[in-house]
Amino acid sequence: MTSYDQLRARIAGPVLTSGDPGFAEEVTGSNLAISHTPDVAVGVTSVADVAEAVRFAAAEGIPVRVQATGHGAHEPITDGMLISTRRLSDVMVDPETRIASIAAGASWRPVQQAAAPHGLTAIPGSSVTVGAVGYTLGGGLGPLSRSHGFTSDYAREFEVVTASGDIVTASNTENPELFWALRGGKVGLGVVTRMQLELVPLPTIYAGSIFFPEEHLSAVLRGWIDWTRSAHDQVTTSVAIMNLPDVEMVPPPLRGRRVLSLRFAYPGDAREARSWLLRCAPSLRRSSTRSRRCRLPTSARSTTTPTGPAPAGAEACC
Repeated sequence: MTSYDQLRARIAGPVLTSGDPGFAEEVTGSNLAISHTPDVAVGVTSVADVAEAVRFAAAEGIPVRVQATGHGAHEPITDGMLISTRRLSDVMVDPETRIASIAAGASWRPVQQAAAPHGLTAIPGSSVTVGAVGYTLGGGLGPLSRSHGFTSDYAREFEVVTASGDIVTASNTENPELFWALRGGKVGLGVVTRMQLELVPLPTIYAGSIFFPEEHLSAVLRGWIDWTRSAHDQVTTSVAIMNLPDVEMVPPPLRGRRVLSLRFAYPGDAREARSWLLRCAPSLRRSSTRSRRCRLPTSARSTTTPTGPAPAGAEACC
């Protein structure tokens, strides 16, 4: 059995096993349907902590996983080391260079809040509670993808702890092959502790969701498929069929129902955006939409995703 006393002496953050107070809170992510029970949880507070944890794991032959917000969890972690990066949460924005420096545990909310006063935005996902670094490492296909591309297209540099515990920089000029792989490779390439992300000027967008009851599902879905063949190049749209639970966090008209959520985003004039939206299907002309033109500080909060941990089935993104 591995003793973690040596690791506790080497890092500043907590090192917890299943019998320790705070262990459950440390390993719990956004999706409460997934319960993690790793052999040890390490709450890192710096890149030096990450390097020490990785070196210890390598010496002991322990597999390493990483979690920030836990939105990407799809199966339980039942062994090894779980490195929690939630304490690495600082965000800094340079409005002159339009670069955001984002630590590994930061969600999109503070990124957008820091960028918005300068008329800037990242190209994020649809939920402000998702981890920015983890989302970008997965590529980042979000509500502005057709108009602005993938989030990973805007990554300019990563700070990475390698499997040997070395701290390196990955960019176009330093470790370029690692930099290429990190922009979509997601896992197995090292522990990213910080990224430099380019921001874009975007003072307003017209975006949101329209929800349709189950009886209109087929008609709306077929209409949406036909419409996407000629949709404007700047329009990004998607649909999701969701079984929403009868819980308080879901708006009353949607509770306990199966619905189709049609998502729409257009970085331009509201009147033009609405005309494109209403071409989707005749039924939309008789519907009241939840889409609206937003200033960025508001759009950073424009989501129906739960603000805290919840079962994955309760999530509905705009």
